[in-house]
Amino acid sequence: MMAVDPNEQRAKAARLADALAPLIEAHLLSEPAPQRVVERRVLVTADRLTIDAARKVAEAVDMLDQTKFAGGREVAARQALERAARSLRTQLKNREARRGPE
Repeated sequence: MMAVDPNEQRAKAARLADALAPLIEAHLLSEPAPQRVVERRVLVTADRLTIDAARKVAEAVDMLDQTKFAGGREVAARQALERAARSLRTQLKNREARRGPE
């Protein structure tokens, strides 16, 4: 097995780099690379029905919190929260169905 001299490898690499540098520089300067402009538009639309359903869920959560700490009809508040959450789920499913597959 032959021993490889690291200094000799460095010298060869340096000579190769010196030989290729003018060619690479000429190629890079010959014609500029075309500018690539990537434009991404993210369109988020929130329809009124979805916003209203989310607002009802938030109101139901508030009502449940108030009944927990101030006393009151906790069962009714939980049921109202469940109804509001189900309504929001249905609204989101309907919205996805209207949008169709992407």
